[in-house]
Amino acid sequence: MADAKAADLVVRAGTVHTMDPAAPLATGVAIRQGRIVALSRGLGEWDRLADLVGPETTVLDDPGLVVLPAFVDTHNHLMFAARNVLGVAVSRARDIPEFVELIRQRAARTPPGSWIVTAADWHEVRLSERRLPTATELDGATTDHPVLVLRGGHNGVLNSEGLRLAGIGPDTADLPGGFIARDAAGRPTGWVQDTALEFARRVLPPTPVPLLSDGLARAAAEYAAHGIGTVRDPAVTPQEWQAYVSAEAAGRLSVRSHAMIWTTPAAIGAAGSMDAYLDGLEAEDVRPRVGAGLVRVWGLKMVLDGGVEAGALEQPYVDRPGYRGELMWDLDALTHALAVAVRRGWPTGVHAFGDRAVALLLDAVRAVKSRTGPLPPGMLVVEHGGLMGDRIADAAELGVPVTVQQALLEGLAEPLVAAWGADRVAEMFPLRELMDAGVRISAGTDHPIGPLDPLRGVYGMVTRRTPAGLLGAGHAISRTEALHLYTTAGARLLGGGATGTLVPGAPADLVAYPADPFTRELDELLSLSPEATVVDGRVVHLAA
Repeated sequence: MADAKAADLVVRAGTVHTMDPAAPLATGVAIRQGRIVALSRGLGEWDRLADLVGPETTVLDDPGLVVLPAFVDTHNHLMFAARNVLGVAVSRARDIPEFVELIRQRAARTPPGSWIVTAADWHEVRLSERRLPTATELDGATTDHPVLVLRGGHNGVLNSEGLRLAGIGPDTADLPGGFIARDAAGRPTGWVQDTALEFARRVLPPTPVPLLSDGLARAAAEYAAHGIGTVRDPAVTPQEWQAYVSAEAAGRLSVRSHAMIWTTPAAIGAAGSMDAYLDGLEAEDVRPRVGAGLVRVWGLKMVLDGGVEAGALEQPYVDRPGYRGELMWDLDALTHALAVAVRRGWPTGVHAFGDRAVALLLDAVRAVKSRTGPLPPGMLVVEHGGLMGDRIADAAELGVPVTVQQALLEGLAEPLVAAWGADRVAEMFPLRELMDAGVRISAGTDHPIGPLDPLRGVYGMVTRRTPAGLLGAGHAISRTEALHLYTTAGARLLGGGATGTLVPGAPADLVAYPADPFTRELDELLSLSPEATVVDGRVVHLAA
């Protein structure tokens, strides 16, 4: 019989960074039933943990290990990554002919008439042509299947059959907050953006829950291999939430996820009102904090503007004179929707990438506060806050958290510079100023748009180096600050028992490295990989 006092897992390391300012260092951790039950503070205290080792205790004993809390990524599209696992892996293509060939290969083993959807983790700057494919080029892969090429979260390209099924033709009107690319004769070329992409996707059949659950399990295993213990997933439909529930019930998840329910003006309009929309979610038992095990519903996700090609800017794009991006909500509609969400206890994160979008969102938050009174901490959140402009002081005064993703400047620096100009891109993610102003910020990757590895994000926050060069060196923060943004700050945003620390009583989520991320040479962070990751007291990754 197992000893009731014995630990399930004991980790003995060279250094344990607890991230607790009162006692920042330890040398060992004992875990029972998913919680930390004891720490050793030095060699003389090892006997304390040794006494907790029973016949069924797993022991990781390596004095070369350096342990930190597992990373908390507060803006990471795990469900998107799961769909990428299932889609055509076009990121392998070096040019458009190779891109089309990969789709043709999928079509050859797909029943005619079935949709073919690609993974979205690629960008056309990596193709030799440095552009998106067209519907005509995609027709070269198949005319027997509708095809949707996804690129990131804001853009797609349809082949001719996909355009037909989506009801997009020469007479289709442009949609507010979206874009349908057309040739000189007005015929759609296949590229659709933001609300036009949402319009096209309405005709896709739902992906079966078991298939999505399998994608989640496979994607989550990759996350664990990068030391990620928790994500806040900012684009989950009610059907996708059921896939989360299914994967958790089957014990297939290796990362915690706080799901944000994807909420658009079209969905609210279809329900008839914001209240009716929330009534519909709650009737399906989708509500804040519902969930079990590793999965929870966090709240809602809304999108105010686009990304690289359609982020709402105060000044025009450098590559499109007179164009200032797209806004998907006006001030009155956004204020009303947010006020209803606050009244009903639904936390809401709003994508605001450009400075014009950030300004409108903060104006809406101020209007909401005038209607509802003080907001509970973390009730309304700025997602991205790429260009804050002169509104940092407003964010601090309003107490609005901002989730920042320095990793986006690694994934998108080149197209951003081409579209917005280097001077403006250098002002993105002004971490130093946000922290100094007292704005509550936390770190994320926006994966699969940005690279997944949190240490790459730390490197970027400290150095401000990007593929387009050094951008905004004055906005850099220290390594210690960056690591706290990925742990304690992320846990503070999530609440609900998360701490981002390794202290008795805290959730047993940790990552062990073969060298110390706090002291290793900065460039070495780019190649440093975890030896082990533990989530909820269970070893979910162990390096070979």
